[in-house]
Amino acid sequence: MGFIRPLDAAMRAAGPRPSVLIPEPEPPARGAQPPASQSDYIDAATAMQLLKVRAQTLYAYVSRGWIRSVAQPGKKAKRYHSGDVERLRKRSEARAGHGAVAAAAMDWGQPILPTSITEITPQGPAYRGHPAAGLVRAGTSVEAVSELLWTGKLPDKAPRWRVRAPAPALLALARSLSASDPAGNVLEVFAMATLLLGIDHGSTEQRLARGGTLAAGREIMQAMVGFCGFIGPGRAYRPMQARETLLQALTASLGMSATAENTEVLRALLILLADHELPPGTLSARVVASAGGSLQSCLAAALCATSGVELGRMYARVETLIGKGARRATLVRRACQRLEQGQAIPGFHHPLYPAGDPRAALLLDMIRKRATLTRELRAVFSFLDEVQRITGLRPRQELAVVVVTRALQLAPQAAPALFALARIAGWIAHVQEQRATSMLLRPRAKFVAGGSAR
Repeated sequence: MGFIRPLDAAMRAAGPRPSVLIPEPEPPARGAQPPASQSDYIDAATAMQLLKVRAQTLYAYVSRGWIRSVAQPGKKAKRYHSGDVERLRKRSEARAGHGAVAAAAMDWGQPILPTSITEITPQGPAYRGHPAAGLVRAGTSVEAVSELLWTGKLPDKAPRWRVRAPAPALLALARSLSASDPAGNVLEVFAMATLLLGIDHGSTEQRLARGGTLAAGREIMQAMVGFCGFIGPGRAYRPMQARETLLQALTASLGMSATAENTEVLRALLILLADHELPPGTLSARVVASAGGSLQSCLAAALCATSGVELGRMYARVETLIGKGARRATLVRRACQRLEQGQAIPGFHHPLYPAGDPRAALLLDMIRKRATLTRELRAVFSFLDEVQRITGLRPRQELAVVVVTRALQLAPQAAPALFALARIAGWIAHVQEQRATSMLLRPRAKFVAGGSAR
């Protein structure tokens, strides 16, 4: 209920407007074995039974990158990712008909929507043909990468976006939130602010008829940078100042020291996470766009989808794993205990990158090369090296982002906020692309009598 009052206050401050129609579980006790359905990793016998294959076929699936496997400390036998096994089982069953094919595609399956925005390559995402890592190394600005995603053309020089005065409704929302502690729900705050920006510009019909998607997108990104102030030392909304870049304003909102070392890794993070194919947030934005929703409604839906425990809260699970001031041996022991219990290690192994998440590798490399590293960060890097040596698992972007926020001495809530801020640029591009198709995304459901759907 804490956010209802701030939203009501902001709506009243904005005046009459047309209406617009959205605890981390405790880990199991040491030695406790979770049910097979809850295990992230299963043994070879179980995997072969589910897939109805022999050992040689299972090993072939692993070698092709279709099933992730991890070594067990002190044992020769490996364990296999249950989600990958289940997806492969569904694909095998999909031969029975188109319905099964569609169901399998919805769970890390085959591509279901054509896109010209981002290609996933072994080297990481490529935006409109430009590798994201290359854009980082070339010193490309966040604004330029955003324009590339939206228009397909990379500007010759960093564009200067016009900074508008904050809408009265936005300032009213910020004042109301100051009385509470919104940092722990920053993605939902972003969603509220985004919807208010839309309401401030009229009805959905008026906004769609008026156009101006890119101008609205720039305004939203600038506003979210301001709301990042709630996770900075000021604990307040900080409007962007005239002639500030997104990076300059974000650095100020977060209360960071604006050294070249700090701003470079922050710029890299925002670029590397700008888009990544079709995760739930992006799919949500496209579904709302296909139904004729405004840009603000599309982005609010994406933000709400991303705020869930399986996505935005993944960073909190990584924070819990790493803890505060833990030594390498302690971290390794925690990781091994999870594997022994059949549970995945938070922040490791991305399904799309069997050889390792290149986004994480680049961000972690930038932190490793910093002039000084705290004892805590040295322990974390030693832990990452040891996990890879023992299990073959490599970090994914969530772990790298948490390491970046630790290096920049930011609050834990900064990790999901930075991810969402970066991803807004990609969501805007997907809204544009979906609108251009004139296709309503309306899949069918398969009725299952007498029990839960499978």
